[in-house]
Amino acid sequence: MSLASRLPPRSTPARPPGPRSVPKPAPTSGPRGPAGPPRGLRDRRRWRRGRISRLLTAPLPTAALEARLGPLARRARRALPWIAAALGLAALVWAVGSLWSRSGPSLAPRHRAEAVCFALAAPPPYAPPMRVEPSAALVRGRFTASMPPSMALRAAMQLDDRMVLSERTERVGDYDVATAWLRLPGTETSHRWLVVGWMEETDFAVCSFRFVGDADELSPAERQWGARLLARILVPQNFRAGVLPPFRLRGSRDGALPVFGPKPKS
Repeated sequence: MSLASRLPPRSTPARPPGPRSVPKPAPTSGPRGPAGPPRGLRDRRRWRRGRISRLLTAPLPTAALEARLGPLARRARRALPWIAAALGLAALVWAVGSLWSRSGPSLAPRHRAEAVCFALAAPPPYAPPMRVEPSAALVRGRFTASMPPSMALRAAMQLDDRMVLSERTERVGDYDVATAWLRLPGTETSHRWLVVGWMEETDFAVCSFRFVGDADELSPAERQWGARLLARILVPQNFRAGVLPPFRLRGSRDGALPVFGPKPKS
């Protein structure tokens, strides 16, 4: 037996325990959260802070505005009294003119025929494209009260059938009124007359309107404006027995009736 077999076995020193390894968590299959701002957010923020944002948030240049507007404000303050005076003068002139037009001298009609002609000058005035010259007359006591106005018209103006282009009689208000288109030769130009006549007891009233033109025949425009003239004057309120129409002629110095239409060429 050898000496080595009698020796006790060598004990091996134990190693100190090392650090324990922590198991890593298993990766998840879900979507990962964004670590930073989403793409494009920074660009949008920069766009919001662009020119408009700077204009809205920047302080107003009050000093520069005062420096620019100050001279204009001083000029406006100096001119304000003159502007107020000019406006006051204009208002005064308008008020005086309006008062004069309302209360100025006016011509009252002597009979119904004149009042009917005055009606054409009342606002809005009769404004044909051709020249129309009115006249009015009252023939007293030459006819009987039963005389038809068409016959009285022919007798008073000494008309024949060649002069009468058209005629008619209608009831207007309290009177029978005769109207006729006449063609009467003139010295320089041909004239067409539109006449309106009615009987007032034994008096014959007549309004005549001369349409001045160059043609010999009655034109469609003259017929049209003649119809407008009749529609203007042949209304019941102008033909009430015992009551004159409430029209007055303003601006007439010598009592002459106004001429309607364009002025004659000089």
